[in-house]
Amino acid sequence: MAIYLAALFALCALVAAVGGIAAIAFGWVLPNIRPGVKYKRAYGVGALVCAVGMSLIAAGSISSSDLMHQAERTVGVLFLALSIGLIRASKRPAGTDLGARG
Repeated sequence: MAIYLAALFALCALVAAVGGIAAIAFGWVLPNIRPGVKYKRAYGVGALVCAVGMSLIAAGSISSSDLMHQAERTVGVLFLALSIGLIRASKRPAGTDLGARG
């Protein structure tokens, strides 16, 4: 069961990394979240940090040592928490109405 969970986290990490690289290199963000993102590069960095966290969790799921299993998963969760802060910082401030034009 652990190998399937690790594969799922690795796949999600790959998708997040591609989205982060696209946001940093080209300023492209998924269309459904594009109106809410103000700083596209900060969003891309947050997505890359999220990908690193998910890959650490995947590596921790298949590691043979209990110490490495706990350490990699703990650091992975810390990276995910950091990515949440980075992605939230890239959003538009609350209370801004995107539909009102003057």
